[in-house]
Amino acid sequence: MRIIEEQFRFVRSPKSALAELAEDPRAIAIGFRHVLWLAVLWECAVLLWAVGGATPTMPAFLKIPDDQYYFSQLIFMIPMFVIVWLLASSIAYVLSKALGGDGSYDAILGGFGIAAPVSGYFALIPDFIQGALWTTGWVSFAEYQRVTTQWPLVLLVIAYLAAYVGMYIYLYAATIYYSRGLSKPRSVVVALVSFFTSAGLFVTIVR
Repeated sequence: MRIIEEQFRFVRSPKSALAELAEDPRAIAIGFRHVLWLAVLWECAVLLWAVGGATPTMPAFLKIPDDQYYFSQLIFMIPMFVIVWLLASSIAYVLSKALGGDGSYDAILGGFGIAAPVSGYFALIPDFIQGALWTTGWVSFAEYQRVTTQWPLVLLVIAYLAAYVGMYIYLYAATIYYSRGLSKPRSVVVALVSFFTSAGLFVTIVR
């Protein structure tokens, strides 16, 4: 599948992948395709959560009844992924330009778009597994919440979330470094600001 090949190529050599994106007039479309791919996969996972009886474990920004939250979330998940992608890319472009970077906005959109599913798999796969457990009744949502607050499972949760965040920051920084020409330290700073600002918006709306 082409979309998976593009992701593997991006991970193997961000430099060459971004060089191609910088010259490709379809860079924005490529990035959008990857974001949409991730959003649709996560919609499937959230559907499993909804059918499995999951409810938000933190106070929700949107005033939706807990027992209907994940069904309702299916409506705004895809738009939120697109908004967060555009926000992160825009922050990276503006901030890197202020720090002396050059290069195209399209390359950042393309690179950040491909980075989204590659990084997202670290949390998406556990979410699918959780949804499958709850939907099939192998483990209830309440029981799962109880056991994952105990050692050593809490370490597993921390590990996959750390991998999720770490991969995002690494691929964002690589995108900025190779497409904008900033130093590595400045690229990391821009990546951190871009990720945590956009992720903050995401987790405020999406639970």
